[in-house]
Amino acid sequence: MLAQNDFLAQAKIGNNQPWRYIVGMILVLLALGIFSIPQVLVTDIKSGRPTVASHWYLLVAIGSFAGGILTLWVWLKNSHHREFQTLITPQSSVNWKRVASSAAVWLVCTAIVELGMYSFFPEMYRFSWNPQQWLPAFIVGFLFLPIQTSCEELIFRGYLFQAIGSRNVVVGLVISSVLFGLMHRFNPETAKVGFALAMSYYIGVGLFFALLTYFDGKLELALGIHASNNIYAFLLVTYPDSALPSPSVITMTELNFPLMIVGWLLAVVLYTVTIKWVFKWI
Repeated sequence: MLAQNDFLAQAKIGNNQPWRYIVGMILVLLALGIFSIPQVLVTDIKSGRPTVASHWYLLVAIGSFAGGILTLWVWLKNSHHREFQTLITPQSSVNWKRVASSAAVWLVCTAIVELGMYSFFPEMYRFSWNPQQWLPAFIVGFLFLPIQTSCEELIFRGYLFQAIGSRNVVVGLVISSVLFGLMHRFNPETAKVGFALAMSYYIGVGLFFALLTYFDGKLELALGIHASNNIYAFLLVTYPDSALPSPSVITMTELNFPLMIVGWLLAVVLYTVTIKWVFKWI
């Protein structure tokens, strides 16, 4: 049986009745929906594709996640009477160096795995770099994508995992991971590869982030990985039917989800070995 730790115990600070967490989740999810209306307005209804340049589309889409973070902050402060950083760490402040180090390690691990995949399947990769499109995408993506990834981490591995995990760790791991996966059910790749295969990937990703957060006792490493992963996918290597179309440097010629899952698992192993035994959890 997994024991509770200081990170999960943050849910017991202030007003911690279960109904407050239920209402808080509902309010945050409503905020995500309401603040996503501008994104709907710049999306073609039939194709589901953006009607504006990718960097502008990303900037509009980020508004939804900024609204989610703001709603969570207001509710946490005024209902739970908790400090916002308690969603990230039981310490008095967030160690942003660990967040950045985790992002850097994940980026290197992903690039190593990608190079290995390229050596076996070179026909799956196509050089697609367009400087005029890529440079504004780089600025917007590098600066604002962490808002999207941080919002998801704060909601699922912070707020939700703490709320449930402070009562039962295993149930918290499962529910936070499953709901994280279901949040991606409307992504274009889910319809392309099938619900079951897509959910096995997204739920698995959520479970890895949750386990990493649990064993590290902080959300910092997961924050770094998630930001690095999405920036990599937006700016360096993308694939057809991506939820966020981008003018990346390289585009995969086909969406091979089983192979993508294998690559993800290899990156997870390489990352875990690197941070645990090389950097001693950084």
